[in-house]
Amino acid sequence: MNTNLVKWMRVISAVALGFLFASSTVHAVDSNNRYFAYGLGQKTCQDYINFREKKLEALEQRYQRYTKDELYEIVDKIVEHWIAGFITAHNLYVSDTYDVAGKTNMDDLKVRLENGCRANPKQYFVEAMIALVQQLNPQRVRVDGEK
Repeated sequence: MNTNLVKWMRVISAVALGFLFASSTVHAVDSNNRYFAYGLGQKTCQDYINFREKKLEALEQRYQRYTKDELYEIVDKIVEHWIAGFITAHNLYVSDTYDVAGKTNMDDLKVRLENGCRANPKQYFVEAMIALVQQLNPQRVRVDGEK
């Protein structure tokens, strides 16, 4: 296996675990329509804004062997994968939905999330994601056009 690939996979795994364990606040699941958010969903919108502004001081201190740009690239991929996972789960569990994102690409999704987070930086990132899929829902693709 390519040693660079192994190196990047280790870095991505380490950074992902760092994000998961750095959060001290979690949502609870209960009978009042509350839920538990995994991973980045537990972060605040302010954390996402800081990331988008490349304010990665905590990660830079912890992973000094990587440049700021390398860390940003790694975290950006983690964010993209979390967003993609959220949208995939949404597509699976929401009826009459093949693809809620439709023609919206990942870069547009991230900009819209940033705008939503700037409007309410204290909310959890998962709440911004929920608001985004609710905004996207009217333009969703309802049926796979290839069948």
